[in-house]
Amino acid sequence: MTPDSEIGRILVRHADLAPDRPAVISPEGTLTYGGLSARAERYRQAMDSAGLRRGDVVALTLPDGPDAIAALVAAFSAGLAFVWLDEDQPEARHQLILRDCCPVGLITHGTGLAMAGCPVAVAVAGDTAEVRAEVGADRSPTVPPDTSCLIYTSGSTGKPKGIAQRSGNLMHFAHWLARHTGIGPTSRMLQWARLSYDASYLEILGVLEAGAALVIPPPRDKPDGTRVREWVTDHAVSHIFTVPTLIRRLLLAREEAADKPAEHVEAVSLYGEPLHSSLVSRVRAHFPAAQVYNLYGPAESAVATFHPVPGDCDGEVPIGADIEGIQTLLRDRDGRPVPDGQEGEVWLRSRFLAHGYVGRPEETQAAFLPPEAALPDAGDRPERIYRTGDLARRLPDGTLLFLGRRDHQVKIRGARVELAEIEAALFDEPNVAQACVGVFTDESGTTHPVAYLEPRPGATVEVGPLHRKLTTTLPAYMVPAAYILIDGLPTTTTGKVDRKRLPDPRPYLGVPATDAKRTVPLDGPDAFTTETERGLADIWRRVLKIDELGPDDDFFALKGHSLLAVRITAAIIEEFGVEIPVRAVFEYPTVSELAAHIDETTEPPRQP
Repeated sequence: MTPDSEIGRILVRHADLAPDRPAVISPEGTLTYGGLSARAERYRQAMDSAGLRRGDVVALTLPDGPDAIAALVAAFSAGLAFVWLDEDQPEARHQLILRDCCPVGLITHGTGLAMAGCPVAVAVAGDTAEVRAEVGADRSPTVPPDTSCLIYTSGSTGKPKGIAQRSGNLMHFAHWLARHTGIGPTSRMLQWARLSYDASYLEILGVLEAGAALVIPPPRDKPDGTRVREWVTDHAVSHIFTVPTLIRRLLLAREEAADKPAEHVEAVSLYGEPLHSSLVSRVRAHFPAAQVYNLYGPAESAVATFHPVPGDCDGEVPIGADIEGIQTLLRDRDGRPVPDGQEGEVWLRSRFLAHGYVGRPEETQAAFLPPEAALPDAGDRPERIYRTGDLARRLPDGTLLFLGRRDHQVKIRGARVELAEIEAALFDEPNVAQACVGVFTDESGTTHPVAYLEPRPGATVEVGPLHRKLTTTLPAYMVPAAYILIDGLPTTTTGKVDRKRLPDPRPYLGVPATDAKRTVPLDGPDAFTTETERGLADIWRRVLKIDELGPDDDFFALKGHSLLAVRITAAIIEEFGVEIPVRAVFEYPTVSELAAHIDETTEPPRQP
């Protein structure tokens, strides 16, 4: 790897000192530091040959694994501003992102196809990198020149919003993470976050900084606690950095398997959602040697506060105290300081803040304030300020306790979601007069969105077709898990939707399809007519925990959601030996439809 960047120098140092030390452990095997450095350098050279230059925006889309890590390192080293496109997200969302940030080229795997308006510049596969298209010299920058990556979160306008992260910021936070969570050369970090999340870059860069190893499950395994459990155990993972929702799934899988406590886990760092002491107790029961940390920080700053959780914690766990380079301020609605112990909005003052939002100068100006905005306690510090919209209060020991959001932005499985984006998608349905989206937490502690719909007078909203449409435009975690049709949404005296008076969604969940919708008897001799349907029906019964099932019963109507879809696709691999994307369960939501899709995929069709 060319040592002309910080990450390049780090890789070269590790490759020189310990070339055979594991860097990436994945289903493809183990890639050493020597191999990773050489592979990243080939990718970097191909990017240079394609005419990509510092400050260019490029789109990356690669399966989780060693090629993705090498491409990320090469892009960081080349000074490119990359945006990661998850392969399992809808094409429509990809197009919104591409139109928003206007990348000059796509970095993808050898069989990757060009996306509309974004030609493949470099195709990579293993140790090879092929220049597919050279970038023309006549182009104008679309982001500030020292931007390292664009992180797209859910936007309040109904479109994804890009955060332009400054070069050097993520390396600063990665250095900090490695030092304070004890990542060393013998450590093994579970790379659990999606590669489109800023958390994944902290995982990756923090591990490479320390010369440790990344343990990377395939994308289909990451949402499934049962499969992640196998990766943690089989590869003696020492460090876990994730959201409470995911750690709950891992712990549940370990409890179902009656696993003994795992002494090899040294640190569990949790972020992105409120943390309760009851979950900390479960973590410690499973991983008695692990230090538990609670972290807080929006994507605009990556990390802001840090809290080593003591053994005697009780109730909600604080998000902690400021990390190096960050100062937290608590302000009221008028920007005035609030006394300790009182609720206030969290403002972050730092030189490690993002530039702002891509193509949204007004939003950037509203959220990122000049140094003097912190008066009367600004002093002579020159750093800008970011208004997070989060609420907290300062405890007597100086730590912060998180209290929620000012607006309706929420965290769903660690991803930041503007409920307005889901609502915008619902309003595309012509028969919807009013729509509101809330969230609920199921018995396992997982958060799901729920849609409340008010039909137009005299019109009917067909939930099934609407649900299928949303699966083609929204990421799986943003697709509502329930749709509640009501005559009129409750409103406040000012005419706004009164979210506090929305009905509890839980009684509406799990309503099976009515007998009138079934075309054949339940589980009768003629219910399932092919071997594939019968095998698939067994999988559905097992995963959905139901006894009665018809070939035309809808997955959604049977309380299905994206997490269960992951388990169904994993079982299909074992049962039929064919791998289908998780989205296929939503696109073919009945046993008969999904079985037909499997038959088409496996060719020739299975016979009864």
